[in-house]
Amino acid sequence: MLSPIELPSVSDVIYRELKQRILNREFSPGQKLNLNQLEAQLDVSRTPLKSALARLQIEGLVEIHPRRGTYISEFSKQDIVECFELRIALEAQTLRYAFADDNQALLAQILRLLDEMESYFPEEANWLEQLPDYMERDRLLHRHFIELAHNSHIMQAYERANVQGYIVIMGGKFRYADTRKTQAEHREIANALQARDLPQLLTAARNHLEQACERAVHRLAEQEADE
Repeated sequence: MLSPIELPSVSDVIYRELKQRILNREFSPGQKLNLNQLEAQLDVSRTPLKSALARLQIEGLVEIHPRRGTYISEFSKQDIVECFELRIALEAQTLRYAFADDNQALLAQILRLLDEMESYFPEEANWLEQLPDYMERDRLLHRHFIELAHNSHIMQAYERANVQGYIVIMGGKFRYADTRKTQAEHREIANALQARDLPQLLTAARNHLEQACERAVHRLAEQEADE
C-alpha cells in the first residue's frame, strides 16, 4: 500500500519563498517588511505568514519587534566570524564520519558534486550569471558534510550558521577570483576524500572555511563602504 503524499503547508511554502528571497538579497539588510504587501504578493493570510516569519527569526534571518515591525537582519563582521567558527567546529566533527561504511553512498554524492562544481566559471565572461546556481551547490555540498553525522541538532545549528556568509556573497561584491580560489580549495577536499586521508581532509576543510570567512569579511566591508 502506498503511503499518503505529504504536501507542504501554506506556512512551509511561504517560509521557503521568503527565505530564498532573503538569501538572494531581494530585501536589503535592515529593511522593514510590509506584511500587508507580502500578504497581497503571496496571496496568503496573516496567520501562515507570521508562522513563516517566526521560523525565519529562529534562523536569524529576520528580527521581529512587537509594535515596531519585522526587519531583515543585519550582519556584522563579528557575526560572520562567529558563524564561520561554528561551521569549522561542526564540519570538523561531522567529517570524521566520512569513511564510515554507512556513509559511502553520501560520500559518492559529495565527490560527484565536487566534480560538477569544477565545470563552473571556465572563463570570466558572464560568470555572475552562474553564481546563484553555483552557490546553491556549494550550500548543498557543505550540507552533505553535516549529513555525515546523521544528527538533526547539528544540522539545525549548521543551517543557521551557514546563511550569513551566503547572504554577504550574494550581496554583489563576490569576485571572479574568489570563485577560482573556492574551486581550488574544494579540489583539496576532494583529493583528501579520494585518498581516504582523514587528517588531510580535516586540514583542507578547515583551510577552506577560514579562507571563505576572510573573503566574506572583506566583501562585507566593501558593501558597507558603498552604503
